[in-house]
Amino acid sequence: MPALDHQAIDDLFETLLRFVRIRERAVHTTFRTHDGEFEAAAFKALFPLSRRSMRSRELAEAMNADPSTVSRHVAQLVDHELIRREADPDDGRATLLVITDAGRDRVLAMREMRRSAMADVMAEWTDDELHTLVRLLGRFVDAADAALNPACSARKPDADA
Repeated sequence: MPALDHQAIDDLFETLLRFVRIRERAVHTTFRTHDGEFEAAAFKALFPLSRRSMRSRELAEAMNADPSTVSRHVAQLVDHELIRREADPDDGRATLLVITDAGRDRVLAMREMRRSAMADVMAEWTDDELHTLVRLLGRFVDAADAALNPACSARKPDADA
C-alpha cells in the first residue's frame, strides 16, 4: 500500500482540531432554566435512552463517558423529569434509567434543531455530498476507534452522541 500524502494528513489533523474546538465550545455550554443551570452535555444521555432503557453503567459505556459525569447528568435529567429511575425487572436491586414522554419530546426537538442548523451550515451542499461525507467520516471514525481502542472495537458506536 503506498504511503498517504503527508500534507493531506497534516491538513486532516488541523481540520479535526478546528472541529474539536467548535464541539468543545458547544459541549461546555450551560443553559439557564427556571430550575437553575443545566449542562448541554447532559442532553446527550437522552439519545441512547430514547432507544432503550439501561443502567447508569451501560449509559456511561454507550456515551464513552466517565460514570461520575454521567451520574451528574442523570441527576439533572431526573430533576427536569426528562428521565426517571425504575427498578430493573430482571434484577430488583438494580435501577434502570427510563426516558419520559418529556424526554422523548426533547430528543425530537434536539434532532429538529440539529437538522435545521446543519441545513443552514450545509446550504450549498448536495445530498450526494452529504452522503459521501457521512460515509467517509463514518469509515474514518470506525478505523480510528478500532486502532485506538482495539478491545472496544466490537461495540457499536452511538451515532447520536
